[in-house]
Amino acid sequence: MPRRLTGQHAVTAWVLVGAAVITAVLAVLLPLAPVRVQQPILSWPEAGAQPRSTVVPLVPYRPLEMSAELPGRTMDALDRSRFTAGGKWADVLTTLPEDENQPVSRGLRVQTRAGEVRISVSEQVLLTERRPAGTKAYRVVATSQGVSVQRDGVVVADRPGLLPPQVAMLETAAENFPEANGLSAKLNTDARFQSAPATLKLVLLALHALCLLGCLWLCVSRYRYSERARRDPDEPRFKLGLADIAVPAILVLWAVIGPFNDDDGWYLRHALNLPNAGYVGNYYHSFNAPEAPFMFSQYLLGAWGLISKSTLWMRMFPTVIGIAVWFVLRRYLHATLGGRRAVRGPYRTLPYLLALAFLVWWMPFELTLRPEPVVCLGVAVNLALAEFARRREWPGLYAVVVAVASLTTLTTATGIVAWGPLLLHAPYLVRYTRSWVGKERLAYLGMLLVSGTAAFPAVFWDMKLSDLVETTRIHSWYWFVTPWYQEIERYNALLHPGTLGNWAKRGAVLLTVVALVFVVIRLATRRDRNGPLDRLIVGSAAMSGIGLAALAISPTKWVHHFGGMAVPAILVLALTAFASPIPARVRRTAPGLLAGGVAAFATVVIFSGTNSWHAFSDWGQPFGDHTRVVDPAAVAKDPNALSAKQILEGQIPHVGPLKFGNMVLWLAVIGLCWWLARRAMGGGGRRWAALGTARLFTVVQTSLVVLMLAVFVIAPINQRPQWSPAKGNVKSVIGGSCGLADDLFVPLDKLSPVLRGPDRPALRAGGTIRVRELLRDQPTFVDWPIGLAYPCVPVLPVKDGMTTPAEYRLVASDQLGGSRSVTLNERVGGTQAFISRVATIERVPVNVVPTATPRAPWGHLERVVYRHPPGRYTVSRTERVEWGLVSWPRLAQFDYVGARDGWLNE
Repeated sequence: MPRRLTGQHAVTAWVLVGAAVITAVLAVLLPLAPVRVQQPILSWPEAGAQPRSTVVPLVPYRPLEMSAELPGRTMDALDRSRFTAGGKWADVLTTLPEDENQPVSRGLRVQTRAGEVRISVSEQVLLTERRPAGTKAYRVVATSQGVSVQRDGVVVADRPGLLPPQVAMLETAAENFPEANGLSAKLNTDARFQSAPATLKLVLLALHALCLLGCLWLCVSRYRYSERARRDPDEPRFKLGLADIAVPAILVLWAVIGPFNDDDGWYLRHALNLPNAGYVGNYYHSFNAPEAPFMFSQYLLGAWGLISKSTLWMRMFPTVIGIAVWFVLRRYLHATLGGRRAVRGPYRTLPYLLALAFLVWWMPFELTLRPEPVVCLGVAVNLALAEFARRREWPGLYAVVVAVASLTTLTTATGIVAWGPLLLHAPYLVRYTRSWVGKERLAYLGMLLVSGTAAFPAVFWDMKLSDLVETTRIHSWYWFVTPWYQEIERYNALLHPGTLGNWAKRGAVLLTVVALVFVVIRLATRRDRNGPLDRLIVGSAAMSGIGLAALAISPTKWVHHFGGMAVPAILVLALTAFASPIPARVRRTAPGLLAGGVAAFATVVIFSGTNSWHAFSDWGQPFGDHTRVVDPAAVAKDPNALSAKQILEGQIPHVGPLKFGNMVLWLAVIGLCWWLARRAMGGGGRRWAALGTARLFTVVQTSLVVLMLAVFVIAPINQRPQWSPAKGNVKSVIGGSCGLADDLFVPLDKLSPVLRGPDRPALRAGGTIRVRELLRDQPTFVDWPIGLAYPCVPVLPVKDGMTTPAEYRLVASDQLGGSRSVTLNERVGGTQAFISRVATIERVPVNVVPTATPRAPWGHLERVVYRHPPGRYTVSRTERVEWGLVSWPRLAQFDYVGARDGWLNE
């Protein structure tokens, strides 16, 4: 007789079906519901002031709408001025200067000469004529429909479909002319993504939240079996052990001394600009378009940053997540193995093997502000929750698994791994529902499906459907999009020397790949696969496969993305070291030798990677010369670059002439492992070869963890007395730190008289000024590769369809690329691209104290000198209500900045 569900008659199945339908309808309505869009209106000149040329840093570069008033008397005054001497055209109003590096000018230009007027937009001449006598004014109007020119209120030129002009400045040759009074411009900047939910949408959000929570409660409370609802009295209680103390301690230590990630500053500025713009945008490129739909982790990071923005505090964000993931995995293993085996016998070693595998993955990949740590937390929670539901025969809990998976998917492409536990438990769901009537199955399926709508309010709470469509176009148009069949590029980067292919990252990935091969061998040759250990091994391997597939569909091929599959990979590594890769019925030595040979070869490849880490984390590293930054791609292209090759080869871990990647070394380790295993088990027909291979896995993982800790203890010691990440983190705990800015000094004689003046005597220190003090209250742009090194430099707001003009720029060294390849590039929607048109950049000499020169290039301090003073305008705001399908002209089109789709990949 089938077991009866708890509360089966309390609420009919049709009520659940109705609730699911209502919740689904509300979710579908959210992207279509209206939002209130803030519309900034830029008015030039300032109220009551004469027109003066000014820099206007629009991002995106074209306003949604623009109008310009061009008085005839202003043109007459220019015709009489020196600007038209020799028959030259004089500029009445220009929004974009000519640039020899940009052959096409996409701005507005109004010119006059001896009674003639010429008006052009994006190099299309709209009007050329001699001004009729008595003409009072011209007016240029640019909207989403096109651009037109009016003369005294009468349209004399019209160009439908022409985009509004790009604006980086408002410049006039009539500045300081009395006759310039009346010359003006008004711009509706493109702040289309800066929105908030309208009243109707707020109501829908509240109703959807109530319905979703109600569905989850109904599903969890209804779909369970009463006889398994309580804890099994025979199940051993979870107890903390030495590994549960060691792993969190190592993670906290790692937060202090561990490496920077090159994307830390990137994601940090994305999150910190959230209070300014009201959404998570691409702070450095793509016109600050939203990161939708992958914004969930950055919302969490932004909330974390509200408490403090110190480097150590921000690095505690992934550290706290890591500690949570560790304890969830420990509890998951305890529950999955079950019974007394989880606390007795050989299973006592499993927590320590799990700790090794955890550190092998977490230390090189997860100390980052990227989304991957949040993915790991979602995957670990779902693993534990799904296993709890299976053991207690509580199918209603799978609805919570679906909700967690949907939110985890909103972090990055590898968030798909969070669906793995649900797929693995599909057979249990079929078994649970086999005896149910049709309407009960329908109700349960509806509950599972609508649980996934938890993602809808996270994406569409302040965004329209058309916004999501447009931002998706922008990312694919202005950024790298690599198809799935080029996934090999990720592995090429992993196996090439450099920061992306260092030995630690190789170790985690390659050991996991080898372990997966061993799992396949085990499954192909093992007779009994129904035990809890085998189920755990199969499930972890399957989820690792899902992770590899998710990596393939990711549009970019960075090595960082491997961190998203860390949780199942950790389990595979730990279980492979615990349960030998050779099946139990194999007693011959040959399979063990083969397995050991494969593991040894992988180990050689692992330790053939360089000991290279990102930027400041690399300066004091042992093994070779770390004072020079070498581009591995340039070395690959130039076979004659012997000095660069020698630098990279010297960075391979070694002791004297013996490199850690030497095959003989690891063959000797294999022999030792096998000899110890055979001796411990008495030799003979024991599976000593298999155990030897398993022990090799343990030895290699231990070597990776110990070496990572060793090199990052040595690095800050070698960097003393100069700044290092560890020094900055410790200093932030003791008495506050501004990171590297504390150790950078600018000679006062290199600064302007204003900054050297007597009003700042406290800043004098041996004829220098500390960069920290120099930049205080100065709007400063910080490049993303070095963003985490300057915690006290506030983020420059990008909001209202504009960026904030920077007085100074802290940029990465030339070897690291950085801002010049992205933020100053119009063709990728760089948010600082206007600088290249309307300003020059002066490099400020900087000394690194206490020594005159740093161990490696720290970067540059630059001062921005503008063609005209910024800010000579007034910004007001209005609001408009837009429904979900309302859209504005596409930013992702060739005419916008002259970039074609896919040009970046080419």
